[in-house]
Amino acid sequence: MKGKFAALLGAACLTAGIAWADDYIPPVVGGHTYVQHMITQARAAHPQIASIVVVGVREGAKDTVIFGSTASAAQVFRPATAEDRLGGSWTAGHRHYVVREAYKSSSGHAIGTIIVTFNAAKGASTARFDAIADGIAAQMARATLSAKNAADPWPYDARFGPNTYAQQITERTVAKHPDLLVMMIHATPPGGGKNVIIGSNIGRFGKVADEDDGRVINAGSTNLEIGGDKDRFETELPLNDAHGKRIGALGLVFSYHDGADKDAIHAHGRAIRDEIARQIPNSAALFRHTR
Repeated sequence: MKGKFAALLGAACLTAGIAWADDYIPPVVGGHTYVQHMITQARAAHPQIASIVVVGVREGAKDTVIFGSTASAAQVFRPATAEDRLGGSWTAGHRHYVVREAYKSSSGHAIGTIIVTFNAAKGASTARFDAIADGIAAQMARATLSAKNAADPWPYDARFGPNTYAQQITERTVAKHPDLLVMMIHATPPGGGKNVIIGSNIGRFGKVADEDDGRVINAGSTNLEIGGDKDRFETELPLNDAHGKRIGALGLVFSYHDGADKDAIHAHGRAIRDEIARQIPNSAALFRHTR
């Protein structure tokens, strides 16, 4: 490494892999995966959807399995059949319109297939169904880091979830910065306890800070990494409140390509961190329930 990026490493640690992004995840209980959560929400938002099934290959595996099914969470991780891949059988007396969408990560890596089956009356507008399915696929891609992330448990920790001020900040920030693939806010709950993820656009609410996170939280270090298939720039920065007090860590992941200006990306990350800090009166505010 040369130039400014080498210089900034004096105050940062280039890790072998930022652990908050893709490390050990607890087992799934009762088929309640992150994908299962996302498709359950999608179906509830669109009454015309009869079912959604997501199939794919789990990290480190070879066989295609069900990642989520609105028919039953009990189907999750069962080997996918030909019928699963078709989105289910036809029901007598009804017409179905089936849309198959590629399920990709936020950086464009193939994860599997999303099969959306609509209750389609005669003469229904299929263009409208196509648009709904496209939107679901886009939302799921925006909210998925990897196949491992897709198979995360939901909830990760039932004591924490997305109904917080930290999550409002996260959603606003990700919407404002399209190049930002992942954002995670780490903070310590009011009254003490372990530092956890309290704001995130890829789930994992309540994930406890690990050693790499602790270096940022406690020592004010910065973790940097070129991740994925060298198509992600990952940085974890100390997070301050509006008064300049360090209250946790901020994990950010940006799109990256060979030859991209790492200094500029890192500077952009610091600017986002400062933008977020101005919205935080104190650490406790991040945990305030908002909806």
